[in-house]
Amino acid sequence: MHHRTIARGFLAILGISLGFAFWTESVYAGGGNVLPPTAKPKGYSLSDIAEATAVFNTLGSNGRSTATEPSVPFQILYNSNINQPHNTFFVRPGTMFYVPIFLSDDSPPIIGDFPADVTDQNAVADYFFDEEQLGAVFLEVVVDGEVTSVGPDYVVGVETPPLSDGGGTHYIVSAVFLTPLTKGTHTVQIRGLLTGAALGGDVFVFEITYTVIVR
Repeated sequence: MHHRTIARGFLAILGISLGFAFWTESVYAGGGNVLPPTAKPKGYSLSDIAEATAVFNTLGSNGRSTATEPSVPFQILYNSNINQPHNTFFVRPGTMFYVPIFLSDDSPPIIGDFPADVTDQNAVADYFFDEEQLGAVFLEVVVDGEVTSVGPDYVVGVETPPLSDGGGTHYIVSAVFLTPLTKGTHTVQIRGLLTGAALGGDVFVFEITYTVIVR
């Protein structure tokens, strides 16, 4: 089954299953601003938070039902069958967010040419966005209807302990930090389309919506 590794990226995040070379800052009245890829909120870079959350993010929704969220100073947004209603998060004012959008790792079988050095940012970005690899046409985060394109600069790779989805030890993720949201009910959506040659003619499209209630 040649396509299982990329499918795990969708399974882990969604519970089902030459990109943009620029970054556009988004500032929303209700908060939930996408921070630059070089930002280090609360001392965490995107690489730091990826390393801290890789095992949790690759558990899948069933595994997370008995797992404890990593001890990080952010609310991770993830597919959750234990939150009721489904994919609803209740947070306090001032809470920042970490939002994984798409991920993959080197648990077998592997799609395409998985980077030998996941700490090489150019290599991991190419793996997600190059048309000869996974070929992300777009990856986006949508906060209360405001869309931000998430480009190659938001892709990071880290080495990890053996992952639960097959023992891989190298993990790549596209993700963002969001600033706190104002009090009330908000929606945060992740979505994307991948059509790269490494998929063997398959097309992967995904979309998932989280509800965040700040009270």
